[in-house]
Amino acid sequence: MWSGYLRSGFRASLAVLAFAAAGACASAPGASRWLTPAMIEELRLQQEYGDLLVARYAGMVGDSAAAATYYGRAFANAPDDPELLELAAFASMAAGDITGAIRIARGADRDVAADAPSAQVALVIEDIGAGRTKAALARLSDPGVGVYNTDLQGALGAWLTAQSDSQAALEIVDWITPIGAMRGDREIVRALVLMAGKRDAEALAAFEGAKKYNVSAPDLVFTLAAELAASRGETERARAMVVGLRGPAPAATAMLEALSAGKRFSRPGLSTQKGAALIVHLVSSGGRARLHPETNLMRQAAALHLDPDLAPARLAQADALEAQDRGEEAVRMLAMVKPGSPWRADAQMQSAETLARMDRADEAATMVAEASRSTRRDILGRAADFHGATGDSLQAVALYDRIIAMDAAAGAPDWQAIYARAMALNAAGDWPGAEAGLVAALELEPDQPELLNSLGYNWVDRGDNVEEGMALIRRAVAARPDLGHIIDSYGWAFYRLGDYAQAIPYLERAAELMPNSAEVVDHLGDAYWRAGREKEARYSWGAALRLDDGGVREASLRQKLSGGLPAAASRSLAARP
Repeated sequence: MWSGYLRSGFRASLAVLAFAAAGACASAPGASRWLTPAMIEELRLQQEYGDLLVARYAGMVGDSAAAATYYGRAFANAPDDPELLELAAFASMAAGDITGAIRIARGADRDVAADAPSAQVALVIEDIGAGRTKAALARLSDPGVGVYNTDLQGALGAWLTAQSDSQAALEIVDWITPIGAMRGDREIVRALVLMAGKRDAEALAAFEGAKKYNVSAPDLVFTLAAELAASRGETERARAMVVGLRGPAPAATAMLEALSAGKRFSRPGLSTQKGAALIVHLVSSGGRARLHPETNLMRQAAALHLDPDLAPARLAQADALEAQDRGEEAVRMLAMVKPGSPWRADAQMQSAETLARMDRADEAATMVAEASRSTRRDILGRAADFHGATGDSLQAVALYDRIIAMDAAAGAPDWQAIYARAMALNAAGDWPGAEAGLVAALELEPDQPELLNSLGYNWVDRGDNVEEGMALIRRAVAARPDLGHIIDSYGWAFYRLGDYAQAIPYLERAAELMPNSAEVVDHLGDAYWRAGREKEARYSWGAALRLDDGGVREASLRQKLSGGLPAAASRSLAARP
């Protein structure tokens, strides 16, 4: 809340500081009669400093657009300062305004721009978009592009060189592109260079080599490889390219469907611009650029400038926008993923999750309903999880039913889907249905600690099959003694049996493992109270109240803090079957 307030209100405060002296005095009636040249220069310096202060504050609170505006003003007043140019260009690109960054960089003195890495990157992107490949290569080879952009220098330099000389480009790949953790990305760049040189057999071998490593954008690049193989009539090779990719793979899923339908493929053509966009997205989706929202925004904006239809770049840019608490812009960005795109459902789900965090529940629900038309299992799972988190348990159950039916048709039942459905049924008040689901899931995975814990905990908590339930929880604890919620279940089971002395050590251990869980700390407070340790109980309940962000337990906790617990429950639970 505070960051939103600051972004909406800081112009009304710091902007006043920036302009009060210079703007108000210089524009006052008759000011020219009493302001000396020295005074005007001093006011101009105050204006510059004020702009810089506002720009830095804007950056601190995540308002890249305002930072770009004020850094731009500061640079306009000091056009010989390469640091200000760098800040203005970087902020513009981080705000998603690469056109503005290009304009600022193009208008700057050439020598000044040469010492501003972000300005140089903006000009490289402009050159590529305008078809000035040689000019872009020349800029990339200049040290002014900066150490931070070494990944772009190598990968983009190789791609642009490959437009005329693939062998020279391969030498750049071997020499510049990072190895180690980024080795998979290096092999993808090699494959793209070989494609540019029409050396398709070698390109496919390079793509296959890259599958041995982690790759930053696997869905995108291996689907391209599959299209290349399919265009050569190598259908099984194409299928192997997109099977078993890590993470969501909407393009790969669509590719497998097309292969199964017998679709014929033409050789995928990558223009210089589209290939450069793919390269920028690839090298920026992993490594340090991905970890910094502003840099990620800058890089994805560059990719989208070259290829506006590169949907994964839009998803990445929306992620970076939300990391800056710019949800409205993220939703607008996601809306630009076109209907028919393999990534459309991903964009809808991402938008729904963003809208939900902005307390726009109706719009979020509409987005989820649209995304749920997908036949992709991962999208249905995200939609079901969304409904479960927002309290619509029956809708979650309906979606899990679809997933379970898909798994059954494929002959691959999944205990996790069955377990998730059982939890949704339990939340909806259908314990018999939930119990049947947990039992069915345990038949598939009889030693799974989560299943053992869930079924055992519910049995004990409800007073059903108590001894058997304790045995299940005991097995879960033995398998995962490091999981706080499982230790909490074991302690709470002893509590429900009335054995408070046994319960407290386990609940204390659970609280150590999960100190930020209101539920766990609340349980510990209850056990303390029953054991006669009232001071410790009130301390635990107070801590639980502070941890209860959603207010789910607030009423209960306040009542306990006020009057403690009612008379102790009967210990007859232990005797129940």
